[in-house]
Amino acid sequence: MNDTIRDIELFLRRADFAVRVEGRKVLSSLGVTPPQFTALQFIVKYKDNPISIGDLSRSMGLAFSTVTDLIDRMEKLGFVERKKDEKDKRVIRISPLEKGVHILDEVVDHRVNFVDSVIEGHYTDEEKKHVRDELKKLSELLKENKDILEKKN
Repeated sequence: MNDTIRDIELFLRRADFAVRVEGRKVLSSLGVTPPQFTALQFIVKYKDNPISIGDLSRSMGLAFSTVTDLIDRMEKLGFVERKKDEKDKRVIRISPLEKGVHILDEVVDHRVNFVDSVIEGHYTDEEKKHVRDELKKLSELLKENKDILEKKN
């Protein structure tokens, strides 16, 4: 394996870890667990076409029963609501409530401010755009590869 690729993976992992740790400070102050935040990201992403508990469990890589318990707690906290699918009453769809969207926005804003404060003065605006563009390209390639792997299985 190429050392450059190994370095890319290492640096991505370190950056991800630093941003997550910083975000967890806000989560902790709000009484939100990391799994709840992860679920909230998917739920808000699909707010216009609410995600089912089954799809959420597959997306998170967790057992259906684990996600059901997670949604139970999130519903009690006022983050999300359940609704029966109009076409198939056996399917339960999860929609974000205003409180859940607000939490997601607050944590993401904090993380963005953290990254900005860390890189401020170390990158020109042009360099920031270059890093953004390269990370976007990598992200799209990784997503394409994931989609291909899921189709094979």
